[in-house]
Amino acid sequence: MILLAVPYAATPQIGRDLAGELAGKVLLDAGNPRPERDGPMAEEARELGAGLASQRFLPGVRLVRAFNAISAHNLRNQAHRSGEKLAIPLAGDDEAALEVAARLVTDAGFDPVIVGPLATAKRFDFASGISARMPTARELREILGL
Repeated sequence: MILLAVPYAATPQIGRDLAGELAGKVLLDAGNPRPERDGPMAEEARELGAGLASQRFLPGVRLVRAFNAISAHNLRNQAHRSGEKLAIPLAGDDEAALEVAARLVTDAGFDPVIVGPLATAKRFDFASGISARMPTARELREILGL
């Protein structure tokens, strides 16, 4: 399993440079397209949705969108908190990869919420506002109507 957490503009180059090494691996994509940082490619990725855009940039991986809807600060400070845990939304087309990702999210001290296939990852992309809310799993399911 690989966690990809880089500025989104680097994603296409990583996909080209490491295609052989990444092929067949479960890859958790935590990057967020930010036009102010990543330029025009981020605008296109936002329009399509980061899940589908990343799939184009990273062919051959078992892609799961994960950990993109939580800040690094909250990832560090909210893990294993008491009471209801923060939700980490997940989206992917590979059921087995989603199961692996969900176990990792649980082990990291959060509640996984499988939103659906990669096309649904747009519902929790950076610009969706989900990360600003810091929802619990129950709240996220309610927000997304799951």
